[in-house]
Amino acid sequence: MMLKKFAGTCALLLSLLPIVSFSQDLDSLLNLSAFTAESELQKALNKGTTVSSSKALTLRETPGIISVMSAEEIQNTGARDVTDLLRLIPGFDIAQDLQFVQGISLRGNWSNEGKVLVMMDGQPFNELLYQTVAIGNRFPVDAIERIEIIRGPGSAIYGGSAEYGVINIITKAAESLNGVEVYGTGGFHAGAVGRTNAGLMFAKRSDKFAVDASFFKGKGIVSDQSFEGYELKDVSHSDPMNINVGLRAGGLAFRAMYDQFETGDPYQYISYNNFYSDLRYTWKASSKLSIIPQLKYYNQIPWRWGDAETGEPEFESRATRMQTQLEAIYDISRKVNLNFGALYFADKATDLLDGGIYDGGNTFELNNFAVFAQGLLKHRLFNATVGFRFEKSDRYNAAFVPRLALTKKIENFHFKALYSQAFRAPSIQNINLALTGSSKPEKSNVFEMEFGYQFTPEMLLAVNAYRITTEDILTYGSEGEGQDFVEWYENATRMGTRGVEVIYNIRRKNWYANFSYSFSKAIGGDASVETYLIPQTQNQYTGMLAHKATLNSSFSISKALTFNPSFIYGGKRYGFTEFDNDGIPVANALDPYLLANAYLNFRNALPGLTTGVGVYDILNAQPAIPQAYNGGYLPIPGRGREFVVKLSYRIDFKQQ
Repeated sequence: MMLKKFAGTCALLLSLLPIVSFSQDLDSLLNLSAFTAESELQKALNKGTTVSSSKALTLRETPGIISVMSAEEIQNTGARDVTDLLRLIPGFDIAQDLQFVQGISLRGNWSNEGKVLVMMDGQPFNELLYQTVAIGNRFPVDAIERIEIIRGPGSAIYGGSAEYGVINIITKAAESLNGVEVYGTGGFHAGAVGRTNAGLMFAKRSDKFAVDASFFKGKGIVSDQSFEGYELKDVSHSDPMNINVGLRAGGLAFRAMYDQFETGDPYQYISYNNFYSDLRYTWKASSKLSIIPQLKYYNQIPWRWGDAETGEPEFESRATRMQTQLEAIYDISRKVNLNFGALYFADKATDLLDGGIYDGGNTFELNNFAVFAQGLLKHRLFNATVGFRFEKSDRYNAAFVPRLALTKKIENFHFKALYSQAFRAPSIQNINLALTGSSKPEKSNVFEMEFGYQFTPEMLLAVNAYRITTEDILTYGSEGEGQDFVEWYENATRMGTRGVEVIYNIRRKNWYANFSYSFSKAIGGDASVETYLIPQTQNQYTGMLAHKATLNSSFSISKALTFNPSFIYGGKRYGFTEFDNDGIPVANALDPYLLANAYLNFRNALPGLTTGVGVYDILNAQPAIPQAYNGGYLPIPGRGREFVVKLSYRIDFKQQ
């Protein structure tokens, strides 16, 4: 019955392809080349990116499974937050951590704790205590110039927070804006205000000098539904604030950012306060060699939580990192490029409540050293990327991960063959709460293969398959209550998934469309980590999707007006949705859902003014957000239908 429903939905979505459309620059399609006049689709695919290599490569040459969404495409979706964008990307979904904190799942795996690196303007949002990234109504989606996503391992380049993937967010102020822009978003449910967000951006740039500053603040709710007798519109919140400042003078670049995010359930609040700074200098030693010294400093108070009624904190720790890095990029020839470097960082945690939580004291320290290298060889038979990373800490075992990528385009056909090892480095709390007194890094082996064909200058089809196997999973556990409560981390056995992602993309001058289908299947078997297992099936982990299909589109009604429908189908999931008489969580199936959305975008209604209105979840499907493991939290009730209004006004400075 489930497969019949799914097949019917896919047939419906495919039938709509001629009349609805969307485009994100898609990974598998990125290697493609057609010997015809450059179409609108090819223009998009020929953009360069450095998210998967130090050398800027066109999307079709990038050695990874990459998705890129431009500012135009993001604006056309009418996305309320980054969650809406990620759901459009193959393999991505959203699940609950605890206390209504939402995080990322990727390719059928819970990926929030150190398995997906999230960056904005080069600053990592994975906090230092647990390496998590809380999402939701957090990132300034209307300020984004571009999102680059690696749907696959990134450890060889980015280290121990990029085991399964990388999300790189670039803002308009940091890259393209030369002027002033203000923007605002309102979201309204039938009986509640879903969100009110607003921001201001300023940038002044020339060839040798640039300065930018942006401010974003918002207020929202986690859901407009009821939960355990509470009306969440009255007792939940999801409130972001971000201040972002950058300066560039010649080869010298500096960026500082302060990010604050507050959320929580009816019983406990959660807050994050994070400061990032980054100073780097790009020295052109010659026409072929660039040397880049870099200094970073982070100061955070993540996962501060306490009683929602009294506001008294029950956990509050400061985490800091001082990091130095030296990197070199050497273009040996037109066909050979080498990137190599080394870094050192020192992390420190301080218990601000003087509870003696760190080895019986109030402080915890670790030191880490890493070296990395990656080479790119362009040959007539293939493009080969070979790299590695080695990390050694005074608190956990060393990790070594190699990387190999072979890519080639032959007329309208392309392929990619990718193998990577990746690791998840234990963070401060993983080590501090280690059950055996020590933790070791997770280790993943990831195989990926992709094939694609460009049927016409406007149409591409690509298929990729993957297999992820992860050993020594860092797993959280707890037992008891009150004074008897004990929590710990341990390295468990293994887990992983295998799957397929299919992408069909068509883009023409006045419309574009993208259809994607994602399938994943758990491969852990008897050795899988128990907390992620459910009794109904061995093919899915708790809260994870096995099937997902998306159809995203944009029509130009006129030069200024676009109509943008999108559809997201999620198959059956399983989650712990109730408790039995003994208080033991009980798993049940969560019904498939179809999210239907529509957004009308009007650019330059007046010079510089852009407005838009839309509806999210037109069918009021309200898909719940289950916890991604058996942790004793019931699913977050899904948001109801939400009406969205957006407004932005931009003044561009005259070019010097």
